[in-house]
Amino acid sequence: EISEGVKEDIPGRLEKIAGSKDEMAAVAGIEALSAVGGDDAAKALMKVLQKALKEKEPSVQLYSACLKGLGTVASEDSKVVKDLVKLLKHKDYDVVGKTASALAGYNEREGKLRKELLEECIKQSEGVYNAAQNNDTNMKRKWNIIQSGIMAALNALSGQTFANPGEARSWYNDHKRDRDLWK
Repeated sequence: EISEGVKEDIPGRLEKIAGSKDEMAAVAGIEALSAVGGDDAAKALMKVLQKALKEKEPSVQLYSACLKGLGTVASEDSKVVKDLVKLLKHKDYDVVGKTASALAGYNEREGKLRKELLEECIKQSEGVYNAAQNNDTNMKRKWNIIQSGIMAALNALSGQTFANPGEARSWYNDHKRDRDLWK
């Protein structure tokens, strides 16, 4: 049996592996943190993610694994959630799309948090979607990259199936005060 002292230190040890310069070892550490779960693992994943994104050429494999793990853990820690929401505005569209996919993992969390995350995803996507529909080339490119992650988040957080962010906005406006829905 594993003692409590050893159990408590598992996220810290895995964070060291996840922060390894060896990408394969780092991904293994990230996956292990995801499996351990909990707020400490989520904080460690966020730390590794932020370090990876600061690199001149961020490793897609590393940040993808971190974001996937954060979606699996779906920590309600306010700093982790705040940092994920900030990443919806990241300059790299792939990071935005993968962050939205991670937020889809919050579909089982309490209603207030799901509502907040849904609103953020709508805010960060409806302008992009509308501009893409109006043939803005850069926004078309961004929408093509973020679309699957955004739509996964919009649908998972609401429990609905939307064709686009405009539909999500309309539904959200009609249901944002529905207490039963956001329990």
